[in-house]
Amino acid sequence: MTVFIRNSQYSPDPVTVKVGAQVNWKNDDNIAHTATREGMFDNFISPMSAQGAPVTMTTAGTFAYHCKIHSNMNGTIIVQP
Repeated sequence: MTVFIRNSQYSPDPVTVKVGAQVNWKNDDNIAHTATREGMFDNFISPMSAQGAPVTMTTAGTFAYHCKIHSNMNGTIIVQP
């Protein structure tokens, strides 16, 4: 599943995947962003179509994440069994 970053927003949000699925972020903005969940993942994504490293979701649950650079950017990943 690819989450796009456009206009300093994650899309889709929330994103729903199954346990074992990979989530990747693609930055279409002209500024850098992160996709960060403390203790789980911390992806720095360069501007203009760069992709971060994929994250494999290994545990079911609802996980909030954010951009460490822009505190107003928040997203949610729902991982189903």
